[in-house]
Amino acid sequence: MQSATSPRLLRLGAPGYIGLTTVLACGLLVLCWLIYGWPEDMVAVVLLSLLGALTWRLPATTSDGRSAFSAGHVVGLTAITLANPLGAGLVGAFMGGMRRRSDPRRRVFNVAVLATTCMVAGLAYDLVGGSFDLSELRGARAALFSVALPMLVADAVYLLVNAVLVAGVIRITAGVPLRLQVVDMLTSSGIAQFAYGVIAILVVLMWQPGRLGPVALLVGLAPLAGARWALVQYGEERNARERALGALVSAIETRAPSLTGHGGRVSELGARMAQALGLGPQQVADVRTAGLLHDLGRVVVAPGYDDADGATSAARREAEMLRELPFLSGATLVMQEVALGDSATTPRSLGAEIVLAADAYDLLTHGETAVPSTQALASLRVTGRFRDERILSVLEAAVRDPTTSVGAR
Repeated sequence: MQSATSPRLLRLGAPGYIGLTTVLACGLLVLCWLIYGWPEDMVAVVLLSLLGALTWRLPATTSDGRSAFSAGHVVGLTAITLANPLGAGLVGAFMGGMRRRSDPRRRVFNVAVLATTCMVAGLAYDLVGGSFDLSELRGARAALFSVALPMLVADAVYLLVNAVLVAGVIRITAGVPLRLQVVDMLTSSGIAQFAYGVIAILVVLMWQPGRLGPVALLVGLAPLAGARWALVQYGEERNARERALGALVSAIETRAPSLTGHGGRVSELGARMAQALGLGPQQVADVRTAGLLHDLGRVVVAPGYDDADGATSAARREAEMLRELPFLSGATLVMQEVALGDSATTPRSLGAEIVLAADAYDLLTHGETAVPSTQALASLRVTGRFRDERILSVLEAAVRDPTTSVGAR
């Protein structure tokens, strides 16, 4: 993919880009000082700076490896209204300077980016009619058009400017196309950040019209602290689940080295097929997990669950081994159907059909006796073992487009 980034930007290098960003921040500080003067409420500037510095000293909260947020975003938006754009720039600069584990060059860049972001968002707030004197606001209509809507505009501008500035340095240092990086940032963490920015509106309205003063920070940021805690817990739970799945996959591949990589390929192919067939997010996730672990009962022996019927025995093993992992309940049901295979006495679910097809295709196309894809597909059509006529058509489409990956939804 070609980037439209100017060659001049690439020639700057990281130091030059950081210097240019710093000059931009300094120019905006002078401009905001000329337009707005020094903030009248320096108490708000100091409190917001300290609170913002504290949030940036804490680890970023992440729920899925992509989306993360910090209360610093809310603090920066709050400073725009309570301390004018210049004050917001000072708060942003202080937050950037206090980011932990930053080398001097990165610290300078953080200061420049956050100061620039806050000030440009502040200018946008003023441009669309935002009010900096909230003491005289009367009624919901005034609050809506003089504070709430302008702050939403500032929120969007804040995120866009921040994404562009950060994407610029990533373009130079890592070669990631500028547009791709900006879109990725805005569609992952950006959506959550924009929603949390609404909290800044509540803080501002409680601070002045509500006459709570600094107490508004505690009241307004309490929900964010709760959301942050919840995301931390979810992230830890998610990591624990991934470790459990990794241990199960390792058990399969240790007992049967010939299956190394097989579960992963079946999982990815099955997930593509499930999504193409219009299954819901949870069903896609169940197919993905079932594809990853479908050989568990056959390869890893659970004592006391062997009988003459190997398929039934494998299904019982899987049920026994996974019964202590309730988050795998949906995938376990699919795996049991897959283990029973053609010996099942009841119609298989669509999820089980998908995993069986992906499994059969992968076994035919990998290993010492591997055959070409077209031959494997033709062989599967001859068997007639799949009850849903759509299965092989979707399998063929998924195989022809192997570059299409399916993210966890």
